[in-house]
Amino acid sequence: MSKRKINFNISTWLPVIIFVLVAVIFGIATKGSLFTSTNLMNLFNQSVPTIIAGLGMLFVAAMGSTDITCGVIVALVGCFGLMASTNVNPFFMIPVSLLIGLASGLLLGYINAKRKVSSFMASLAMLMAYRAVVNLMLSNTSFYLPDSLKFIDNFAFKIISVIIMVAIIVYIFHYTRFGVYVKDIGENEVAVQHTGINVDAVKIAAFAVSGFMAAVAGIYMVARLGGTNNTIGSGFEMKVMMALFIAGVPVQGGVGSKVYKLIFGAVIINMLENGLVLCGTSGAVTQLVRGLVLLGAVALTAYLGKHFANVGVEAAHNQRENAGETAK
Repeated sequence: MSKRKINFNISTWLPVIIFVLVAVIFGIATKGSLFTSTNLMNLFNQSVPTIIAGLGMLFVAAMGSTDITCGVIVALVGCFGLMASTNVNPFFMIPVSLLIGLASGLLLGYINAKRKVSSFMASLAMLMAYRAVVNLMLSNTSFYLPDSLKFIDNFAFKIISVIIMVAIIVYIFHYTRFGVYVKDIGENEVAVQHTGINVDAVKIAAFAVSGFMAAVAGIYMVARLGGTNNTIGSGFEMKVMMALFIAGVPVQGGVGSKVYKLIFGAVIINMLENGLVLCGTSGAVTQLVRGLVLLGAVALTAYLGKHFANVGVEAAHNQRENAGETAK
């Protein structure tokens, strides 16, 4: 019993431990520059899109599936959202962007759930196709954010809206049947199907949430940059995936997926990149570190997931033995 309790505590506190280690290491390496008010504001602005997109991707990751389209959805938001804002009405950017993200998520969910195409392969194909569209549309032109939408980048607006979105996602993910079904699919999809739950519908809805939240993140990124180009969102999907896995969200999905882990992971990965920049490292070194961190995070979460599963099997076996002895 004590062994199981210790393992649970390690899983629970892993995001906090990694956060403290990264903060201490880069706090020392940057001689305190990491914690200046200006840099903390930069860290907040960098973390907001990662948190928002991660909140959506968490639903997909909890099923043990993959969605790597969030970066290119950001690019689509910058392209078609600002196009609508420029040519129709400034405020058209928001509904157009959200519809793009929702439609993309629904399409990916349909391909995965109904056509039984691997979520990774389907999202990779969509990423390549969407990026080609963005490159064609923005090869010789740029779009800029109208002044009437610059309130989106206001600190007070961002922090209030992020808190509201986190609260909504926490409720949906942890306290509704949909959130429970998503995690149950990650634990054992076949068992969920046998209970009569419409697994395909749950999957499609999860991908729709992921696409929708990626579009919201795109709106914030475009507002922060003040416009768009054909490279916006490149590599963003990797950052969000690192945010998920570096803080202990299981690669295989399941009940170990938690919103607070994603939030810690988003801050950790942005603090890591921010600290490397302050230390004067080159872009190549930063990319190398990101790759190594992602590899290490995936390996760690896979190990922890397997280890905790073995602990659970052992505990169940001991419980059956104890029940048998009691019956005797």
